[in-house]
Amino acid sequence: MPAILGNIIVITVLAAVVALAVRSLWKSHKSGGGCNGDCGNCRGCH
Repeated sequence: MPAILGNIIVITVLAAVVALAVRSLWKSHKSGGGCNGDCGNCRGCH
């Protein structure tokens, strides 16, 4: 039983980290922080 509980805790922590990463990427994209493929308007392109 403790092994199953440990696996559940690890999976929950990993899911939370992935959710936070996706949320951060989504907010960055919504605020114009991501490149949309148009290098004339993108500040990150060289």
